[in-house]
Parts: sequence; C-alpha cells; structure tokens
Amino acid sequence: MSRPAPSPAAPPFPARTVPVPFLAPDTAREHVDGAGPADGDASEAPLTWSQRYYLAEVDAARAHGRGLNVPRLYRLRPGTTEAGTVTALSELLVRYEVLRTRVVRDPAGTVRQRVHARGALHLAVHEAPAGAVDDHARTVLDGLVTPPLDVTECWPLRAALVTEDGHPRYLALAFSHVAVDAYALVPVSEHLVERIAEADPVARAAAPAAGTVARGPREQAAAEASPAGRKAAGRALRHAEEAYRRMPAAVNPAPDTRPRPSPRHRFLHRTSPALDLAVGAVAARTGESPATVLAAALVALDAAGTGPVPHEDGTGETRYGAVHLISANRLRPETAAAVLPLSQPVPCCVDTAGATFQELARRTAAASLRAFRAGGAPPDELAALLATVARERGVRLDATPALNYRPRSTALPVRPTTAGELAAAAPRAVTRWTEADPWRASHYLSADVDASGIRLLLQVDTAVHPPEWAERRLDALERLLCAAALDAHCPALPTLG
Repeated sequence: MSRPAPSPAAPPFPARTVPVPFLAPDTAREHVDGAGPADGDASEAPLTWSQRYYLAEVDAARAHGRGLNVPRLYRLRPGTTEAGTVTALSELLVRYEVLRTRVVRDPAGTVRQRVHARGALHLAVHEAPAGAVDDHARTVLDGLVTPPLDVTECWPLRAALVTEDGHPRYLALAFSHVAVDAYALVPVSEHLVERIAEADPVARAAAPAAGTVARGPREQAAAEASPAGRKAAGRALRHAEEAYRRMPAAVNPAPDTRPRPSPRHRFLHRTSPALDLAVGAVAARTGESPATVLAAALVALDAAGTGPVPHEDGTGETRYGAVHLISANRLRPETAAAVLPLSQPVPCCVDTAGATFQELARRTAAASLRAFRAGGAPPDELAALLATVARERGVRLDATPALNYRPRSTALPVRPTTAGELAAAAPRAVTRWTEADPWRASHYLSADVDASGIRLLLQVDTAVHPPEWAERRLDALERLLCAAALDAHCPALPTLG
C-alpha cells in the first residue's frame, strides 16, 4: 500500500489537534480505465489541464513565499459539536476525492495525481478569548491560509475549528488552488451548510440539483485524454492561435533605473461608487453584462496603447485589443457539480476599428462567447503555440490573464446614471496598496462584484511596470467608463496620456 499523504502542520497559534479520519469506499472499484495504477489505498492519474495550470501558478507563487490558497470561514450553527464537525469534514473528504489527492513528481519530471482512499486530516482546535471570537476566527483563518501548501507532501486542505467557551463557533478552511477554483467550492459549501454551517460565506450560483453525478479528477483527466478531449483541445488551440496572431504586441517598457520596490509583485485595491454607476449604466444601455463592459474597457485600453495593423486581406487598417478571460467550463452536469479546478485563461481578441464604446461592448460580448466556447487546453501546448506565433511575428506577446470577473449571487445594480450623480460619487473612491498572492502575470485584474459594488484588485509585476502604472491604469479605466456611461457615441479608444 502507498503511504497516505500527511496533513500540514497546524497554524502558529496555541491549539490542540483532532484527527479527521476518512475511509473511502473501494478505490479499486472507483478506478477509471486508463487513468493509472490502483491498489486498495490509492490510484494515480495524470493531472488535468486546469490542475497543471494552477500547479505552475502555485509553484511560481511559492518562490515569493505565497501559496495561492483559497480561504473560507464558515460560522457554525448553534448546537454544533466538535464530533459533528469531524464527521462533516470526514464525509466531505470521502465525497470529494480531489480533497484527498496529492501531487507526485517522479525523478524523470513526470507529474501525476495520487488519490488516497484512507488517511486523516488534522483539525486544529482554537479556543477564542472571551468576547473576541469573531476577530480570533479571522486571525486563525489568516494563519491557516498564508503559508504555502506543498501538495506533494500534504493534503490540499487545512482546517481549524474556533471555539468559544468550549463551543464550536467557526470552521476555517484553506484549499490549495491545485484542488479547487471558486466554483468548485459551491458544492463544498452546500455540503457544510447542510451539515453544520449557517451559510455559504461567498455565495455564488446555486449548486446543481441533488443526484447529479460529478466528475472527479481522475475522470476529468481520462476525459481530456479521450478522442473527444483531444478534439476539444484542438478547437481551443485553433482559437488561441487566431487570437495570438491578432493580439497587439506587448509594449517593452522604457528602461527604469530606479530601485524596484520589494516584494516584486504589488497589488492595488480600488473601490469606486462612480465606477459602479458607470459600469451599470453602460450595461443598461447596451444590454450586455457588467463583466462584458469591464472586458471591453480593458480591450480598449490594450488597443489604445498600440498602433494600427493592416487588415488580413490588405484592405485598409484595423486595431485589435486583447484580454485574457478566466474561463470555467461547467456547462455539462458532470462538470457543473465537480469539485476540482476547471478554470483557465482563454484569449479574447477584439477588432476595435471604427467602434464607439457601445459597439465595442457588443463586439466584446461576441468575442467572449467564442473564447468561452473554445475553452481551455493543455497549458504546455498553449505555451508552445504562443512562442511559435511570437517568433513568426517577430514580436513579444504577453499571455497575461487580464480579467478574472468573480460575481456573487447578488448582482450589481444596472441602471442609467447622470453626470451629477457620477461627480457626487467620485470623491468616495478608495485606492490603496494591499497584500495578495502573486500570479505569473505582468498585470492581472480581479473584479469581485456584488450589490455593494465592484472591488478591483490589480496586480502589477514591477519588473515590467512601475507601481504608478497600475494607478494610471485604473484611473484610465474609470475615466473611459464614466465617459461611456454619459455618451452613447463615446469613442472606443481613450487617450491614455
């Protein structure tokens, strides 16, 4: 039998640990044909495309002392016991095999996943000071999520229980991104809410109906290696090549001899009531989603920094803008409820020539739909394709995933606005530099959106752009969207200054 993966160490707070044992039913019977060797304890399979993408991101983040861990803090229902929490977590590990899976790297460089049928997760139990359970729970979560998780040595999950006067009050969890993306946590939260938790702390779309048979990581890997999976990969690669041959060349920044700030990756956080109003107003006028409106603005900023290029048929000139969108392929029932990452960046290239911003939003909607339909592909094949196209074009291309739009179940208000309303809202904008986990990107914009507004987080790699570039970028984004909110004929390409 192979040795079960050990649990990670408890976070650096006084705590006792409780084992959460699990024993999954008959791993050999669950084994997928062609997925790899299986015995009574573990089964191996190749990593899925999204797991390979996230593993590369996690490896890169570890070099900066970060982990790309996904936090969740669940308030527990009154009457929940420690034993009940252990049982709920054990059931979770049995139900979703990716949470009891570790990555195996062999000396030849091959990377695989090993699903374990038995083992134990360590649950750290922390007693909160009297009257401070809420703050203590957040502190425990920070300690849980900050240290990198080495998924070759431990489970892709850390867990801590926060008690008050001996009674469980919160469950803190930290997941490795190699195991989950945000949508994978919908069924996880559904399970915990059914058993012990009051509510999903980050509500999204409802989980699929009960009885849906979801794919595990081995099934997904087998599906990607099948003839149908290879056909899907070919379709995605053809779409990516079309985008790479059109997307603007990356601008080489002017040499800057000033000392670079440390750490290398900086994160600019911005909330702006004026931006919220502007995005909602453009969405109301165009009939497109706020996500499309933000993507169109990023396309416009990208195109504005480049020059025109000849049409492919030689008749005149055009100007393309590009944005990489995070695509989560969860359209089929077996993937909609799957607890494993299914998201990857996909290139979206849009012709901006002669367009007003309103028309650009419509073009971006159509281009986004084509990109999402194309979906993900093997990351190594995408990287090789990008290098080939860049070499043939004689330019540098930046495959940065530029926009990760993360809506909550509550929607951003969509309605018209006025110049007076925008002017009154503008002073309430808040911009500050914050800490976060770095992605392998020259710039990466995350947008968390709910009824309270849009929370932007722009990562900038200071080896490529100085920090003030990020400030100018977000200022230009808001100016463009405010102008488009008031003028249906606003030009698509702004003056960046």
